[in-house]
Amino acid sequence: MSQTTTGLGRREFIAAMVLGGLSVSRAFAAADALGLGDKMVQVIVPFTPGTTPDLAARLYSQRLAETAGQPFVVENRPGASGIIGLGAVAKAPADGHTIAFSTNTALTLPFVYNTVPFDVLDSFQPIAMVGYTNFVLCVHPSLEVTTFGQFVEYVKKNPGKVNYGSPGKGTFHHLCMEMLAAPLNLNMVHVPYKGSAGATTDLLAGHIKAMFQPVHIAAPFVQEKRTVILGSTRKEQDTQYANIPPLASVGATGYDAEAWYSVVGPKGMKPDVVAKLNAEINRLSDTDVVKSTLAKQGVISKKVSPAELQAISKAEYAKWQQVIKTAGITPE
Repeated sequence: MSQTTTGLGRREFIAAMVLGGLSVSRAFAAADALGLGDKMVQVIVPFTPGTTPDLAARLYSQRLAETAGQPFVVENRPGASGIIGLGAVAKAPADGHTIAFSTNTALTLPFVYNTVPFDVLDSFQPIAMVGYTNFVLCVHPSLEVTTFGQFVEYVKKNPGKVNYGSPGKGTFHHLCMEMLAAPLNLNMVHVPYKGSAGATTDLLAGHIKAMFQPVHIAAPFVQEKRTVILGSTRKEQDTQYANIPPLASVGATGYDAEAWYSVVGPKGMKPDVVAKLNAEINRLSDTDVVKSTLAKQGVISKKVSPAELQAISKAEYAKWQQVIKTAGITPE
């Protein structure tokens, strides 16, 4: 378990503001800008340190602590693809003092695991979106294909002979390939790994022939001529990578997927607390330091309202439910 406290204590924060010339009443008002009183805020990350949700949590928590004048404590509670950490959030008091930085893959948990002790939609209060990551379809050069059309043709001529990797069953990488394969009737073999590192190593060595990866991870390997990128998952053209076409534009009609990161709390939070947290997180997402730090992790910041995040989550849930059903993936 990893735990970090960020921000001044409330008393120190108020004292500093009073010494700086503010009245005590105005200092208290500033310290309670998020409507959270004087209690510590626990920020749960249901994944290991160093992951994108973890880095985002620490980036925002430091700045939220400065706004609120109270500690925001980041705690990693990894395990069972996020079930352990999110379960703790679902059971926490809905007073705004427990929030989580999570991902859209959490919405697929009930389709992959037999036992999930919460409802992935109804047990949580959507607060804000942090941003999204574009993924790309990568293949090993030994396939001797340079376009998506050539890849489809190759797979159809070699049914069941092309193996592709992912960090594990039900991961975003895995589901992206399933969503691609079904409508095009592509017969490939899934090789699940325990994490991205092993899968990437074997892709570069040619032991597996294809894999979806975050674009910022994949791009350097292309420059080194160790892999070939055939297209990106988002239907919009990625302006940072203008030479990579969306898969939807090169033969995968209607294809659209992105990994996104969000902030949620327990269901039942007060609307005014949710609104204040949303406004502050969105404000932070507009700052240069947050934008640039996220960009280094391949994340493009995105601002939405709590209601918009709820609608996006419901649509995402329905999309992946259909993909998983079509692929015949069963919960374990």
